This record gives sequence, C-alpha cells and structure tokens, in this order.
Amino acid sequence: MTSDSSEPGRDTAPDLEDCEKNHCHGRRRDGSGKVCHRPAGWGTDHAGTGRCKLHGGSTVSHRRAAQVEEARAAVVTYGLPREVDPGQALLEEVHRTAGHVAWLASVVADLEREEVVWGVVEEVDKPFTESGGGTETKRRAVPSAWITLYQSERQHLARVSKAAIDAGVSERVVAVYEQIAGSYVTVLERVLDALDLNAAQRAQAAEVAQRELRALAGGAA
Repeated sequence: MTSDSSEPGRDTAPDLEDCEKNHCHGRRRDGSGKVCHRPAGWGTDHAGTGRCKLHGGSTVSHRRAAQVEEARAAVVTYGLPREVDPGQALLEEVHRTAGHVAWLASVVADLEREEVVWGVVEEVDKPFTESGGGTETKRRAVPSAWITLYQSERQHLARVSKAAIDAGVSERVVAVYEQIAGSYVTVLERVLDALDLNAAQRAQAAEVAQRELRALAGGAA
C-alpha cells in the first residue's frame, strides 16, 4: 500500500508527535511507520472516537472501546444518572448550596464600598472616526452582580432547607446519628468489660471517651 497525500484526511507526518489528538493514530500499512491522520472514528458508527474503519475501528473490540471512551467523556461532561434517596439528594443540595453561599459571602466581603451599588452596566464598542471612537462605558448605581448571586443562592438555600425539613430529612439524620452513638456506647462498654477495670478507672475511661467524641463532633476540645 502506497501513500497518497491527495487522499482526503491523509497526512504524511512521520510519527505520532505530529498527529492531532482527534486523529485515528493507527499505524499505516505502507511500511513507513507513520500513523493515520484521518479523523478519529472516520467511516464508523463512533465518529470522533477511536480508530478509523481502515485501522480496525469497525471491529467489535474497537467499537466497544470507543463506547467506553464516549461514556467516560459523558461522565466528565454531564455525569451519569445514579440512584439516590430523595431525602439524601435534598441534604446534598443543602450542603452544596451552603458552600456556594459561604464562597459568595467571601467575595461580597472583599468588594470595595463603591462596587456594592455602583459599577459598569454596559460597554459599547464604537468605530474610530475623526470625531472619536473606541469603547463607551456606562456606569449606574445598581447592585453588584456578586450581591445578586449571593442573594439568589441564599434564597435557594432557604428553599431547599425548608424542603429538607418538610421531608423529615433532619429527623432521619438525627436518627442515624443516634444509632451510631448507640453503637459507640455498646462497643465502649464491651471494651471496658474486656479490660476488667475497677470502678474509678471505668468512670475515667468513659469520661475521656465522651470528651473525645464531643471534640470529634466539633464540640468542646
């Protein structure tokens, strides 16, 4: 098989370094050691991904590999559906939105006083003429876009928090933590029994354990 530089999609670059990422990359059969520069997936049902049809792109293994790659790209871009309890989804949204609010609050706190209610509202590019030209900037006393976003996220946080409370999410979270706490108590009692401590040592160990658990939960150190 000989090289034909006039063939559409064909290039004569000597190696992979000269080949674009969205090319086939299959080794050509003319003995030159060059790679195929046709678009990835050219002539197959997975255009844009994997080998072209002349370099194995239509085989079962290459089609399967291309499907996996396309799925991986979809996950990066959109994320695949996942099973989630509605209550857990609400709780996740509360946490996520609380993070947004905290970040936006820090941005708003860094605004200069005049930026809070005064800023650029429009910029118009005008062609240069003998009488002038360039960018015309209009300013007006309006709330900063950051403040608008901050207020919007705060309102959203209030809505999803209320929805979570109405759905009983908070009660379920408390119940889970109570169950975990009960398990801790059971394990601690078994440990103390196994150590065969006297009454004073047992009381001291329980006190230390409670203090450490409060610290772990964000309470007093």
